[in-house]
Amino acid sequence: MLYIQLHQGELSHPISTLEEYFRRGGVTIIQAAFGHSYFIHPDSVREKTPYFPERARFSRQHYPGAIKGQKAVWAGDGREVVIDDNQHAQLAWGRYTGHGLARGTGYSIRHIWGHPWDPDAFTAGWNLCYMPFWAGMLTEEQNLHEELEQAVRQASWDLYFRDNPVCPPPDFVKDTGMDLSSLLAGQPLLILEREPSAPTKRTHISGPNLPDTGGGKVQRVKEIRSQSHQSWSNIRKAARALQGLEHGPFGTHNVENSAKSCVRKIHSETALTFAQIESLLDEQGW
Repeated sequence: MLYIQLHQGELSHPISTLEEYFRRGGVTIIQAAFGHSYFIHPDSVREKTPYFPERARFSRQHYPGAIKGQKAVWAGDGREVVIDDNQHAQLAWGRYTGHGLARGTGYSIRHIWGHPWDPDAFTAGWNLCYMPFWAGMLTEEQNLHEELEQAVRQASWDLYFRDNPVCPPPDFVKDTGMDLSSLLAGQPLLILEREPSAPTKRTHISGPNLPDTGGGKVQRVKEIRSQSHQSWSNIRKAARALQGLEHGPFGTHNVENSAKSCVRKIHSETALTFAQIESLLDEQGW
């Protein structure tokens, strides 16, 4: 039999309720979040940060009227940037870790210190964390759990800036003064590392026996894509799938098969490898 209860008055606070359930289970909300959140290895960040210095996320305040794919000027240093959504932050994560964004799994990439409109922060490894939706939501202003937000920022500071900094910290990146080791009670920070067999670098399109990206092969890729009526997104997924890499889900099996067929045709007619096709999409901003 189903029971009901009538309720009047104030509603319980969802975040406080969630925290109480975690405590009953023997962990704090911070420990639970850090148990399933991943950071980039400091050595990888030190090698290259930001990953795409010419990209920035759209912002009505900083790039009024600019939309994805358009060029704008970053007022911080007068640099010309290409406006993006979160695509290149996700690409940077994949390049740093060897693990692309696995869609439909409840994870997302979060900007630890915010400022995605700043091209020095948008694709910087020290600003990226792979978090479950429920934990990432609690670092956003509208649902903010301040202690969790500060803990994630402290982790970034301790990993990337406390000793042997990966780069000079921007003005908005500071030591929060939080004793993270006590909060985590011996729980480790999780670093998502490349598989030993994974390549550490992507192959660029320009090189021996390959024309510059402004040449005929780029045009042929565009033509094949147009003829097959494929989206750039599905072509990217197919290129990654054919490399055996993580990729977003296809709408249907037919979509997947036709996208892979398109990528194989590009490979056959241009001699570009699947990895080079993916790199071409990155370099062209497709």
